[in-house]
Amino acid sequence: MANTFLTPSVIGREALMILENNLVAAGLFHRGHTNEFTGAKVGDTISVRGPASFTAAEFSTTTSVQDATESSTSLQLEKHFDVTFAVTSKDWTLELEDFSKQLLEPAVAAIAQSIDAYALDKYVEIPNQIGAAGDPPDSLADVAAIDKQLNVQKVPLSNRFCIVDPTAKADLFSIASFAQAEQRGDGGQALREASMGRYMGMDFYMSQNVNTHTSGTLTNGSAMLAKINSASVAIGDTSCAMDETSLSGTVVEGDVFTVAGDTTQYRVTGTATAATNAITVAFSPSAVVAWADDAVVTFDIDGVAATSYTANVAGHPNGLTLAIVPLELPQGAARAEYIGDRGLGLRVVYDYSASTKKDTISIDVLCGAKVQHPDLLTRVVG
Repeated sequence: MANTFLTPSVIGREALMILENNLVAAGLFHRGHTNEFTGAKVGDTISVRGPASFTAAEFSTTTSVQDATESSTSLQLEKHFDVTFAVTSKDWTLELEDFSKQLLEPAVAAIAQSIDAYALDKYVEIPNQIGAAGDPPDSLADVAAIDKQLNVQKVPLSNRFCIVDPTAKADLFSIASFAQAEQRGDGGQALREASMGRYMGMDFYMSQNVNTHTSGTLTNGSAMLAKINSASVAIGDTSCAMDETSLSGTVVEGDVFTVAGDTTQYRVTGTATAATNAITVAFSPSAVVAWADDAVVTFDIDGVAATSYTANVAGHPNGLTLAIVPLELPQGAARAEYIGDRGLGLRVVYDYSASTKKDTISIDVLCGAKVQHPDLLTRVVG
């Protein structure tokens, strides 16, 4: 293809294919429909459409007709990822295939890495977790425990996945039957290469962007324990006071705790610091049962001092929604194009510097992500 045809539209379409081929986590999660949003800016909150939901009613004499209404969620456009590079006259002598391999592919791959890391960073919005810190899943019992956790959470049996870090991948392949699992990964090149096969009803993938959670430092001197410091915590509450002798330190967003008499796992939604042996903690989901005064609260993995652990993620695509919105074309650029398809999109803008006599190509993406259905996801601690 001649160089004169390297327009923003041509580069945008090529870049979009490369982006889809390089996504792992973002290629698995639900992508909200956002074609109606234009002119969005970083920090804007938008509403994106999700799949419809229905309730099965028992038939007696007449049917109960339900409206086919799509679900929606509000999310903030938090990230604007950009790669801008200069192209010399010599660069323009390349054919599109060479241009793609030498310049376009690495540029878009960097954006894909950032989107994947951003999506996986939303693990802090998942309250459910299974496993032990420092001990990645490496046995049939560990994989069965993940399956059990998803079953307890009533996650649909179809399309289940588990995204793990390189260490967990190596440990899982020590299971002989796991190493023989049928390969899958049909959403792009990165998904195919990251696929570890389907095992116990889950498609396993490896991602180098799985996050590490560093827990808060809350301690009573020997353990991460506290007690409810209130006459009671009512159903629906989202914060409560806690205390304990010698209580000090902090809780951070993403820490997980349980309360005696309540099997639900709760996640901390904001950083808080203990003072005078007491702390007020904001959490999600809202309390599902009432908590009595002095009920014991156990934080994080093992109820021990602060630790770090790998936050692998398992569940169903509908648990998290990723939205990539169309970016307005700049008024000062003669050549610019936004290319979007199937929930993905890129803006390509050409510019020229007379002082350096170089063209610059800017490729950028504006996106947001949110755990829409936390009951469909769980952290797999390692």
